[in-house]
Amino acid sequence: MPSTADLSHRDISINFLNLTVEGSDEVSRLVMHAITCVERDESIAIDLIKQASSLLRPRAIAKEDERTRATTGGLAPWQVSRVKKYIEENLSESISLDELAQLVRLSTSYFSAAFKVSFEMSPHNYIVSRRVEHAKDRMANSNDSLSVIALDCGLSDQAHLSRIFRRAMGTTPSAWRRFSISQADALGA
Repeated sequence: MPSTADLSHRDISINFLNLTVEGSDEVSRLVMHAITCVERDESIAIDLIKQASSLLRPRAIAKEDERTRATTGGLAPWQVSRVKKYIEENLSESISLDELAQLVRLSTSYFSAAFKVSFEMSPHNYIVSRRVEHAKDRMANSNDSLSVIALDCGLSDQAHLSRIFRRAMGTTPSAWRRFSISQADALGA
């Protein structure tokens, strides 16, 4: 594998062909904010760098590949929309793999494999990611305690929320909330 020094400008530009101007501005904003935050709160700075790097990940799947993938072992469009709707409506409840499979009239094992093809992650990881996004929305738009938000997201307690949130976002829910509030204040000022 070539070192970073061995990569040509052409190689690097190929990796970022799909980065839009808006995405580039967002990456720049995140990195600059991480630089200013690193002395005050290193965990927020790390989170910002992770967000910026996720925007830089190449989107290498061509449209033809997406169509092929959808027809080879994935869920049908009606199944995808039904599963998404069910998960969103039941985030505060326990959601089992068996329930989801029954919802789209598939066996549990086939559903799990088809879900991975369609969503590019396991059903469990998808549900966890939706719960984290729901928690982020609740933290940004309400003053509810983290324990209340955890229960609303279908998690057992605040510690459970903290574990999955840190694993997904690289920072704690309270640090993320402080950062979100500081961003809102900075934009409002």
